[in-house]
Amino acid sequence: MKKAESTQLPYFLLMTINIAPHAPAEVTPPTIQALAASIRRIRKSKGWTLKDVEKASGGIWKAVVIGSYERCDRALSLNKAIALAAFYKVPLDEMLGITPPLEVKVDRLTFDLRKVKESREPSLAPLQRFVSAISTARRDWNGEVLSVRGSDALALSSAIQIPQGQMQQGLLAYGLIFTNSKKA
Repeated sequence: MKKAESTQLPYFLLMTINIAPHAPAEVTPPTIQALAASIRRIRKSKGWTLKDVEKASGGIWKAVVIGSYERCDRALSLNKAIALAAFYKVPLDEMLGITPPLEVKVDRLTFDLRKVKESREPSLAPLQRFVSAISTARRDWNGEVLSVRGSDALALSSAIQIPQGQMQQGLLAYGLIFTNSKKA
């Protein structure tokens, strides 16, 4: 099986990550049934049957084995869980069901286009292309501000490779967006 490729985090993201350790007050460990349901949910979210998993993995993951994991008929070791999460391209904590879904509420992002365009930070190149494409599509040549819907935040976070929950904080830290209190 291929080793998981490491990815380098953009400098922009490194500036926004809170690395202080924290422990939730109460952690309820997931049940085996929850893990099995999560494995099935992830497979189905990809639109795959058990046979599709076997085919997509080149036979590394047998349909009968995945089905056994999904029915709680077979124990899943940590090494196998890590490999399966990597195969499905999901974070291990998501597959294990130990991370609650992240709910990020972003109403609107208003960019300071001058600052976005002036930035020389290489990790912001996708952001520059994103705002340029929207400005061009809207035929908005004002060049000072650009407002995008909150629903565009997911696409933007994917483009600039920043988790959606940290994106707004990072953009604010760089002074690239206006806060709600400022009028654009």
